[in-house]
Amino acid sequence: MEESPSKAVRMFLAMDRMRRAWKGINFCPELNKSQFWTLFHLYRGSWGRGESPDRMTLSALAQIMQQSMPAVSQRISRLEEMGYVTRVPDSQDKRIVWISLSEPGREEMKSACARMTETMNSILNVLGDDEIEFMFQIFCKLADAMETQRDAADSRQAQNHEKERKSC
Repeated sequence: MEESPSKAVRMFLAMDRMRRAWKGINFCPELNKSQFWTLFHLYRGSWGRGESPDRMTLSALAQIMQQSMPAVSQRISRLEEMGYVTRVPDSQDKRIVWISLSEPGREEMKSACARMTETMNSILNVLGDDEIEFMFQIFCKLADAMETQRDAADSRQAQNHEKERKSC
């Protein structure tokens, strides 16, 4: 008799299936997912109220996205070439460069967010309101547990590096 997969394996398989399904959904065909989410974080500053979104520095954007500065910088350069973002030096401190959505970037995100809302609502329609609320609670609880696990692993890794450094 074949043994059923453990809860851990079932969770891994379900998460992998969600990742693959999510990969096939694209709210903005001319952008890849990382470009879309970079613009989304800039757009989110005004939450689509039509106002000029909050400008951000590259370091603030990288921190919000939990990505490296070089990766975000390269992506911003490409988005600037595409006409979706602008870089403007600070009028007081020339070392500071503000990144914000251009008007075409704002319009693209407005349309993309409308498509995202429509798509996600359509997907969520397979669940009832109570199931949706429960799903959000479970997602948050799992994310908290994963972040705790990641932070503990990071702490152990830092301690090991410190021990190695002291032993040299």
